Amino acid sequence: MPLVYADTSALFAYFYPLDEFSRQVDEAVKAQSVDFVYWPLVRFELRHNLRRLKTDKYGVIAWRALRAGEQTAWRLRWHGELTADRILDSAEELSAEQATQVHCGSSDVLHVAAARRVHLLSGLEEFWTCDGTQAELARKIGLPTRLFSA
Repeated sequence: MPLVYADTSALFAYFYPLDEFSRQVDEAVKAQSVDFVYWPLVRFELRHNLRRLKTDKYGVIAWRALRAGEQTAWRLRWHGELTADRILDSAEELSAEQATQVHCGSSDVLHVAAARRVHLLSGLEEFWTCDGTQAELARKIGLPTRLFSA
């Protein structure tokens, strides 16, 4: 299965059916049958955002689907190379290279740095995001990128 780094916006859309990008992400997953890179930052951001939505039935379903995916490693492939110290160092390098060229936030740089590391080590297929500035940064450094947009 192709390996994709989906930032939290794209993974959230995959799990939460009411997200504005959910249909697009679902169609892309079905078309390519991908596995997603999973590491502590993505896990934290995704869990945090889904916990906030456990107030409606779709949020509860999304939470249960995430937890089931984590327990079975279905579509979520843990990547041991993505440790906080390595990614912070990589993000610092990326920031030094691109901070004045592409104006995105620090979390955006972390995601793109992580995707670049996976691309170099494991042959990442694509970087997926619903965030235009992240897509711009990823493309600028040569990552194959898919931007889901409204």
